[in-house]
Amino acid sequence: MTRAVRVQIGNRSPPLACCELTPSPAVAGSGTRVTGERNRATGENEGVWNPALPNSLESVQIVYKVAERCNINCTYCYYFNMGDNTPLERPARASLATTERIGTWLAQGCETLSIPRVHIAFHGGEPFLIGMKRFDEMCAILRDRVLPIADIEFSVQTNGTIFNEEWLAVMRENQVSIGVSIDGDRNAHDRYRLDRHGRSTFEKTEATIKALVQSAEGDPTLLPTTISVLDHRVDYVEAYSYLRSLGVETMSFLLPDRNADDVEFRTSGLAAQYGHRLMEIFESWLREDNPMIRVRFIDETLRHFKIGLEPGPVTRRRKDVQVLIARSDGTIAVDDSYIPALTWYSAAPVYSVDEASLPQVLADPIYALIEKEIRTLPARCQACRWQVMCRGGDLENRFSERNGFDNPSIYCDAYMHFYGEVCELLERNGYPRDEIERRFPRLTEAV
Repeated sequence: MTRAVRVQIGNRSPPLACCELTPSPAVAGSGTRVTGERNRATGENEGVWNPALPNSLESVQIVYKVAERCNINCTYCYYFNMGDNTPLERPARASLATTERIGTWLAQGCETLSIPRVHIAFHGGEPFLIGMKRFDEMCAILRDRVLPIADIEFSVQTNGTIFNEEWLAVMRENQVSIGVSIDGDRNAHDRYRLDRHGRSTFEKTEATIKALVQSAEGDPTLLPTTISVLDHRVDYVEAYSYLRSLGVETMSFLLPDRNADDVEFRTSGLAAQYGHRLMEIFESWLREDNPMIRVRFIDETLRHFKIGLEPGPVTRRRKDVQVLIARSDGTIAVDDSYIPALTWYSAAPVYSVDEASLPQVLADPIYALIEKEIRTLPARCQACRWQVMCRGGDLENRFSERNGFDNPSIYCDAYMHFYGEVCELLERNGYPRDEIERRFPRLTEAV
């Protein structure tokens, strides 16, 4: 479990004197910067970092696509409904034999690279389509293969529509952390998350969360987490309040998948409305004033205001986590959160665990390229006041056919609105104005 850290963010003691912050895993646009070659944006000289060398990684996360089909049809899904139909070319469900191959491959790679921790995130499609017996056996296989070499932990991300008490027993037995995808109350959830017959999935998903919260019996480590995809039409004061009413304490809110070539969205003015919705969540969280409640994008934002810590990415010798996708056929692919950059992603290399070791996979130039692109500010972001927080935004939202990743995020206006509002709110609550101006100097906006 991640340790909570008390962070002082002001010199006085107004309502917003302190916040409970936990360092979040590195994500594109925020978090950890690993050492690498010269940074175009900062001009600093950095040593060469190579994920294929020993002692370069604190952990590896394997997003294991155990079921490459789904029982519902979310219209915003980055698989199936965004042009990537490759899951249909692979087995619908991963076999135990494939799990054994992946487990052996992973253990050997962790031993060679001195990686001390492994996180297996069971994913899909809908991972529970794999069935309880096979899921339980998969956990046992992966533990047996990996645990002699590295610590291992399990999580699962589910739509919550086929969960029951038997599944709960399997989850608890294998110490699997559970995340549920829910977009808010019924009106928010049913905009996109319908079944294949166009019917609501809300009641089943809500019932799953309630059952998980009840079964936790007050133990916060057993509570489910939630992921919600934002919609500019939803009132997030209500959505946040609803999720809290269910007993959820850890939430993630994601911007919808799109890239910089979405001209219609870019010219619509809707991006700024997403910034307004992010602010609704922030203010709701702040009003509640409960240090146990964690919202990922809030954690990532407030880290840049921590007294004693300079804003911007943190430089570490070892990268916190390297994400890889393990597919149902035993192939390994680049993190599929980059699928909105579909033409780029479709050309990305894929390796079989039977033909390439983990060090050989990570030695592919694409992993160094991804790190370089994450570290490099887009040219049009160089003069932006918020560059140290935004870092150009998530990589997939920066992609265009013409410029690759050298574009501001399609959600640039959302970030600018949100960061500006956060600064104003913190200042009203006692955070020193001169500290804000020092951390985020007013430059000529280049976007």
